[in-house]
Amino acid sequence: MTIDRLLMVIFLLIAFANISDVVADYHMQVATWHLAIEGITVVISIAAFVVLWKRVLGRNRELQQVKEALTRHQQREKDGAENQEAKLKLDSAPDSYTAVQSWFKQWKLSPSEQEVAVLLIKGLSFNEIAEVRSTKEKTVRQQASSVYAKSGLSGRNNLSAWLIDTLLE
Repeated sequence: MTIDRLLMVIFLLIAFANISDVVADYHMQVATWHLAIEGITVVISIAAFVVLWKRVLGRNRELQQVKEALTRHQQREKDGAENQEAKLKLDSAPDSYTAVQSWFKQWKLSPSEQEVAVLLIKGLSFNEIAEVRSTKEKTVRQQASSVYAKSGLSGRNNLSAWLIDTLLE
């Protein structure tokens, strides 16, 4: 369970607890100012839930798009390996995908390391990469370290800067 989902559950529990408290206090004819304060707490809790809910939905959409892009990347790699002629044609194409792939091959990155490198460049966190790739975060961290070591780059920022430099050449 992500921290956002945990917070959503907590805010809903707070809202329900406060709603029941407001109802009980109303029947006990508690002071209006007290009911108002508890009502505000209910509204804030529900608003926080809604904000987090929208955030989780947006992040899930983004992760789904990344998963689809990763699937396309894997399919391109598979198609390239199965059809040498298509691979030669793809390698001679002057597009950015081919340029990046040629560097990955020079660095001798494994297919998994290539996927992690692409997702790092896209700005995903280690946790998000693990979720997209259905692996553990520790595995992603190890693969990222391997990418940095093989490429001679010192981290995510240098990897992104390298990409920009490569594409601007």
